[in-house]
Amino acid sequence: MKKHLDMLMSYGIEHDLFDESAVSLVQDRLIAIFELPKGTFSRRQALPGLDVILEPILDHAEENNLYEPKTLAERDAFEALVMDAMMPGPETVKARFGDLYEIDPNRATKMLYDLSKAVNYIKSERLKKNISWTHQSRYGALQMTINLAKPEKDPKDIAKARLNVQENIEGRPKCPLCKENERNYYNARMNLRIVPIELGGETWHFQYSPYLYYNEHAIVLSDEHRPMAITGRTFVYLFDFIDRFPDYFIGSNADLPIVGGSILNHDHFQGGKHVFPIEKATVIRSFDKGNVRIEHLQWPLSTIRLRSKDRIPLTDYATAFLDHWRNYDNPDLDIQSHTDGVSHNTVTPIARKKGDVYELDIIFRNNRTTDRYPDGIFHPHKDVQHIKKENIGLIEAIGLAILPGRLKHELKTILTSLKEHEPKLPSNLARHAMWYDQLRERATVRTHDDLLEEVGKKFVRVIEDAGVFKLDEKGIEAMHHLIEDVL
Repeated sequence: MKKHLDMLMSYGIEHDLFDESAVSLVQDRLIAIFELPKGTFSRRQALPGLDVILEPILDHAEENNLYEPKTLAERDAFEALVMDAMMPGPETVKARFGDLYEIDPNRATKMLYDLSKAVNYIKSERLKKNISWTHQSRYGALQMTINLAKPEKDPKDIAKARLNVQENIEGRPKCPLCKENERNYYNARMNLRIVPIELGGETWHFQYSPYLYYNEHAIVLSDEHRPMAITGRTFVYLFDFIDRFPDYFIGSNADLPIVGGSILNHDHFQGGKHVFPIEKATVIRSFDKGNVRIEHLQWPLSTIRLRSKDRIPLTDYATAFLDHWRNYDNPDLDIQSHTDGVSHNTVTPIARKKGDVYELDIIFRNNRTTDRYPDGIFHPHKDVQHIKKENIGLIEAIGLAILPGRLKHELKTILTSLKEHEPKLPSNLARHAMWYDQLRERATVRTHDDLLEEVGKKFVRVIEDAGVFKLDEKGIEAMHHLIEDVL
């Protein structure tokens, strides 16, 4: 263990987690965690990757019952505890971020991003397992990912979480996004560092996601644990953010079930440095009002883009579109804004800057269900849920598919069955039965890439199902009437 801890500390020095003057302090912290006698630190050279260094250390912890239960999630939590012993504390990171921001916002975000990777808060090695490709569609090149980095929850972890809730353990954050997660053992956040930023005159917090879905995937969370809410204030927050970080985009999940993200109980945004397919969408028609241009995009989810050099009228028009949409009804298109006083209409907004021009994409969403569509009228329908059943949140709405990890093995079995001319799939893949019959009949899938192409076609259907104004004559006409009503 001395050799392994020496390697870990050498890694920490090499990655500027601490300097030589703090060796004794860091060593004391580590030997306290592992209940080991203190020895003499020996600097190691030619270090392997962090995961290789950590593996025997975490194995030792498991074998010596230093954490329970023995699951991947708990192993991650213990690993975060170990990394926290070597890294700068929250206040130091906040001060460093603030100093760098005054020089250059990009230097500040790079510092936090590099630190989050160096301490393995961002799971860089696991992210390499993801399967990614591009699918060419009539909406442009869609970005496809089978997510293998984020592990599914172990039943033991679920049982422990349930017990913790029942016991109301002091210090446990209310949700995975609360600011109290910073340097907190729960949710494996001991190595998390967040920094405060001001949006709309309020305190928010900036951090990175441990499972990057795209470059510099950031999360911006409200200081207060409060539910997601899309209002006129939302656009102020978004524009304030891109004024502070003009090289980043920022967007929000919708604030209603089915069309929102997986966390609706804590107001937050997602941002980063990434060009999504929606940015390259072509324009069906433009409308000009003063110094604001409104564009109806050729995009499967019903989207308008507002553009202007002046954010004030942009905010006003965005709020007007939101208010109008909240009460918009169109029975011919199955759009109903309320049922017995329950609201169905909301939006998914995305903001970015292109030079001195502000851009705001507004995606119109509706979460109504019916007997025919119990999962949602504008949600992936039954015939595509074998590929994607989960909510279509912000990231997928703008063209990046995050598909379930189960598909890796399921697609392998499907391809083998096609090659061997099997009449049916194994019973555990019954969800794909109808699709498999179609693939067999067409007989065009011969390689893994051919099958990924077919998955891409299914994802196109997934996001088309989520569009409230279909891109046919009736849908386009209705969208243009809505725009004209607001203008």
